[in-house]
Amino acid sequence: MTEYTVWLFLDPECPICQNYTLPLREMHEEYAGRGVVFRGIYTSPVIKKSEIKAFHKKYKLPFPGEIDKNYTLANRWDATVTPEVVVTSPIGEVLYRGAIDNWYYALGKNRPEPTENYLKNVLDAILAGTPIPKRRTEAIGCLINR
Repeated sequence: MTEYTVWLFLDPECPICQNYTLPLREMHEEYAGRGVVFRGIYTSPVIKKSEIKAFHKKYKLPFPGEIDKNYTLANRWDATVTPEVVVTSPIGEVLYRGAIDNWYYALGKNRPEPTENYLKNVLDAILAGTPIPKRRTEAIGCLINR
């Protein structure tokens, strides 16, 4: 099966990341097994595998989490905040980069619920074989400190 990858740049200390754990769990349930793989990427230079494991356990995140040593993945896709998402094709082409949705519109400012679900729309388009509605949005979150 052809697999698309959702690279989720996360940080256990970021309150916005914590708030997104339920929507991410729900999206994983909906799309995993349908040709979409989710990977949690942690860029903090001081994070330990045990902290990632504890974060995934506490928030019941069903996808793997890994440390981005030397910011290799963050640099490859120019990820600047957490949470930020990059969706790649099976050959590594970036199909989408940016926010999960528009729930947050500024640091510390969010809507009661999102009105645009960017990541979900991208995954639906990919699986339907239709054009991706937006290929880039601005992610709002905690800065990745390089």
